[in-house]
Amino acid sequence: MRARAALWIAIATAVAVTLLIAFAGDRAYELPVRDAMLRALPARDARATIVIAIDEASLKAIGPWPWPRTFIARLVDRAVEGGTRGVVLDILLPEARAGDDQLARSLRRAPSVAVAVLDQHEWLLPAPSLHAPAAHGHFELDHDGIVRRLASTKQSRDRSLPAISVAAASMMTSAPIPVGQSIAPAFRTPAHEIPQLSAYEVLRGGAPLARGKIVFIGSTAFAVGDRVLTPTAAEHLPDPGVTVHAAATESLVRGETIHTLPPIVSGAIAGAIAGLLFWKRRRIIATIIAIVLIASSVLALAAANLAIPLITLLGSILIAQAIIEWIALRQTRAHAARLTEDRQHDVEAKRRLAHELKTPLASMRGLTQLLAQFDLSDDERRRVTALLETEAGKLQSLVQVMLDLERLPLRDFDTTSTVLDLGDLVTKRIDFLRASTDRALSIDAAPGVFVRADAALLERVIDNLVGNALKYTTDDVAVRVARRDGAAMIEVEDRGPGIAAADRARLFERFVRGATAAGTHGLGLGLSLVAEIARWHHGSVALDDAAAGGALFRVTMPAQSGGGR
Repeated sequence: MRARAALWIAIATAVAVTLLIAFAGDRAYELPVRDAMLRALPARDARATIVIAIDEASLKAIGPWPWPRTFIARLVDRAVEGGTRGVVLDILLPEARAGDDQLARSLRRAPSVAVAVLDQHEWLLPAPSLHAPAAHGHFELDHDGIVRRLASTKQSRDRSLPAISVAAASMMTSAPIPVGQSIAPAFRTPAHEIPQLSAYEVLRGGAPLARGKIVFIGSTAFAVGDRVLTPTAAEHLPDPGVTVHAAATESLVRGETIHTLPPIVSGAIAGAIAGLLFWKRRRIIATIIAIVLIASSVLALAAANLAIPLITLLGSILIAQAIIEWIALRQTRAHAARLTEDRQHDVEAKRRLAHELKTPLASMRGLTQLLAQFDLSDDERRRVTALLETEAGKLQSLVQVMLDLERLPLRDFDTTSTVLDLGDLVTKRIDFLRASTDRALSIDAAPGVFVRADAALLERVIDNLVGNALKYTTDDVAVRVARRDGAAMIEVEDRGPGIAAADRARLFERFVRGATAAGTHGLGLGLSLVAEIARWHHGSVALDDAAAGGALFRVTMPAQSGGGR
């Protein structure tokens, strides 16, 4: 039962987690946790990029934006003279202006790309006079306004452009540009740690340290350009767009792009954890799994850029543990209720036992006083002695049945039972009982019905059920042996008054007799003994209404293939 329940818990958890992740229901809490882990990892130095920044100092010294194209051309020339691997012009220049020819000549001196943006499904491209390849500079913002991914290419109408960072990384690695992919840079080099050179200082003659690097030229001034948040932003402050593009390029050059576990894999892990916890039910195991998950998540992100849905998996542990605790609490309460009920039954059984013992003991005491205190004739003495013997027999029978009920659960079933032919045993016992009654006892026993049982105990079951039927009916009693659905059954049917519905629930308890038992001799232990013997044989006993009126008692036991011990 526990294995089956654990399997269903595992399947339900796996399906729920798979659907949750597949429909991005976990992003609201998984992404901030991933960001925190990225910020906790050691930052990497920028090795592939450098930014020539149009900063506040440059605007103050040179003048407000926009600057003449010749100034931008001089910045490109300084980058080329510094040994740049390529130039990324993160400045939107859609209109033709004076000086475009000089800027175009400068851009042709090294691999270069200029930014373009989509404006209401129309591309704002670099002016044709610049003759510069274009790349899109769009940021993909998540629900919380943080840039965690970028589209490797964007298409509008008949034109598709690569992302600036993808195009820049290709200059460094010569790798082909992927089409239509969503890429998640790890930003292990935070945007605020990208090296920056002031444009004013570069124009004054300071050569940029750009040998072998990609030079980004763009605005970092608050008055010009955009600012966005990244997962590794310092103190959750937005960074200039040009430095974010450079930081994304650093991640792409090093191959540090974040991959996530497929939803079905995450679901399978969550299901396995929930099933294990439900099977073992150990809090220490849940704690160990949680620690391993946290450590694995950090290591996977740091070493393999693999994002594990940590909070979802931890949540599945908590939910599974909560369900387990709830089930355990219910079981504890049910067990306590059973103990209370058993204690009440025990008290009631002792009360009934004391009552049953009082009657023969009182009779025996009265009879012994009669023998001791009165001068009886021989006939009277023999009558009193016979009565005394009868009461002693009742007392002995009561004690014997009680001992049998207490000893039965202590017997080992495997060592004291054998495989026997149930139909043959019942037939022989019915033949024996016919000798003690003038009532017809019919037997219908199917052949080849084998059970593992104790023959003597089954004979007591037959004696009790048949004797009980004969006690409450003057008609014939029918006994049947059959095999149905892998179970062996003994049925005893009478045509007596039947058993009232109110009495059936407690009929197999000790010292309980139905309303129809009034005026008949009995201790109320016969059916309880039948029930105990059936349970000892891994079976059960049930009571139904007989088809022709009366009662139908059915004892069910596991059937065997037959033969041998």
